[in-house]
Amino acid sequence: MNNDKEHIIYKTLSRFLMPAVLRSFTTKSTQSLLHHCIPPLGGVRGRLSLIFLLALISCTETQKEQSMKIDITTLTTQGLEGDLQKGVSAAYAALIDDNLLVAGGCNFPDKLGFEGGKKVFYDEILLFNKTQNQWQSIGKLPQAAAYGVSVAIPDGYLWIGGQTATNSLANCYKVQYSKEKGLITLTDFPALPEPLDNFAGTSVGSKVFVAGGNASGKASNKVFYIDFTTGKEWKHLPDFPGDARVQPVLAAIEKDNDTLLYVLGGFFGGDATKTPTMGEKVLAFSLKQQQWHEVTLQENPNKEIFSLTGATALAIDNRYIACFGGVNHSLFINTIIDLYHLGKDTSLTDEQRKQKNYDYMSHYMTQPIAYYKFNQECYLFDTHTKQWSVLNIQPDFARAGATLVGTPNEFYLIQGELKPGVRSPKTYKLKILSN
Repeated sequence: MNNDKEHIIYKTLSRFLMPAVLRSFTTKSTQSLLHHCIPPLGGVRGRLSLIFLLALISCTETQKEQSMKIDITTLTTQGLEGDLQKGVSAAYAALIDDNLLVAGGCNFPDKLGFEGGKKVFYDEILLFNKTQNQWQSIGKLPQAAAYGVSVAIPDGYLWIGGQTATNSLANCYKVQYSKEKGLITLTDFPALPEPLDNFAGTSVGSKVFVAGGNASGKASNKVFYIDFTTGKEWKHLPDFPGDARVQPVLAAIEKDNDTLLYVLGGFFGGDATKTPTMGEKVLAFSLKQQQWHEVTLQENPNKEIFSLTGATALAIDNRYIACFGGVNHSLFINTIIDLYHLGKDTSLTDEQRKQKNYDYMSHYMTQPIAYYKFNQECYLFDTHTKQWSVLNIQPDFARAGATLVGTPNEFYLIQGELKPGVRSPKTYKLKILSN
């Protein structure tokens, strides 16, 4: 009779706990436990014990993920002047000793691009004065620019590469700020091997990485790296596999005495021989092994592919990658494929192509913000289990081309696009909290 009860319990627990058990098989700790524990466990009682044990491990490993939440504070826009009141995308930024700096960026202050509007780049360096609760100007960039990356280093930040109204940049600057003196300093840092824009960057320890984007004006798979404690120039790492990725996401994790570089999102706009594609695979590079491998797909919990083009990312606890914003996958890829084929349609005269392009963009660019369905989800990738989850859903996250700086204890999601061509002046202070 007891044996019958055990069978009933076993079947019941198997039904409800098996998903957690199966997830646990992917972890090294569970694999080690199985190796040592499976031989002595036999019969129903043994299988029952094993299910309990594996479920406990699984719950322990996912507990932190489930307990994380995001605290959001909206900063005032007071102090933004002129066309900066309309917001910018692709700005540089830094968080130095709790001082938030934002520089450069671009917008369309008058008309949208298809209407003949001019994209304007800015050189203003702004500080958010917490005491006065407003923005104030504290300096100028060497030239008006956007579409670079901002990366933390132990004694400041790096502002790397980018684009002006006329050309891409290879320049790198080390950014430092003294609150006592109210002084920002930009010091020349080793330049990139070539100009980069619309790329991604990240850092871990003394290592700084950049990847993807446009290299010398061409969509790129290139990856560069510098360890500023030992080297004085950037090194070219092996290119990441697959298509080039413009506007990707980058994050670095240290694990088992190795540095793992993760490339996510981005898109390829097509060329003479290949149609546009979206970056749908998570790629990882082992610095120790000098090898790339495909990790998994960018799939939400419903197994739907999502985009991280134009998103930002933050590494948490050397394990998780939290991703904010990005364009809608299906709408974006369908749009760039349509425009690609329109550009290659040999049956059209130049004038006809120009008119069709205008008509298409006139429709596409003038829809309400909700139409574009930028990601409201903060997607969380667990580099150990290789699983995606949704940490939070906020309309405030639904932007592309925002800038993210800081650490899980305090970070900022800075301005960006609400829809193609339209920026937001709002900046959000965020914290990862544990329940």
